[in-house]
Amino acid sequence: MIKSIILVLICSPIARGAQAKPQPITRSQNTIAIKVYQARGKRIRLVAGKERTLIDLTDDVSGCLDVFDPHAPIAKRPLEIKVIDRVRKDDKDYLVLLTGAQSNCNVQGFCGAAVNLTLIWLKLGAGLKLEEKKAVVIEDCRFDIYIKDHDYDRLDYPQVRLVRGNLTVEYGKTLDDNDRNLSRLAYDRKSPEQGFVITTVEKTSKQ
Repeated sequence: MIKSIILVLICSPIARGAQAKPQPITRSQNTIAIKVYQARGKRIRLVAGKERTLIDLTDDVSGCLDVFDPHAPIAKRPLEIKVIDRVRKDDKDYLVLLTGAQSNCNVQGFCGAAVNLTLIWLKLGAGLKLEEKKAVVIEDCRFDIYIKDHDYDRLDYPQVRLVRGNLTVEYGKTLDDNDRNLSRLAYDRKSPEQGFVITTVEKTSKQ
């Protein structure tokens, strides 16, 4: 009898543990990653499961897609898009994108072979609804804006990527030592709601 009572006392916690309800999956674990696709012109399509939306970046993206060559026919260029970061915090989704478009519509003109680069930060609410956005041009050949020490091809820029969760890019008028205007853009994926934090690094004017 005593042995039976001891066995019951030992086995009861185990039985209760076996019957415990599994922990529910948190919202962050169950979040579907947002996919970014090109749409017509300077618009992008965001898709997350059954949710989808179009976002117009016409007023934000620097550069031209309707390019032409005076001497030969040329097809319309698609918007180049690179996803730098996508993160969810406090029921909001944040995206950081790098876009590329031709600097000059006339490929035979000044900066006709160059590509303008724009960093874009998006804040999305329920149903992928756009709540806020910010765009910063970090390369524009026609306005002499370049990434500092740039020596890379199109969107494959080592500086424009997260390093241990942080993005830092120095850009501006860097080619003329007598007329420089250098800024530093910083983004921290731990605090995506802050967006881009921009500070002036160097500023000199021609005498």
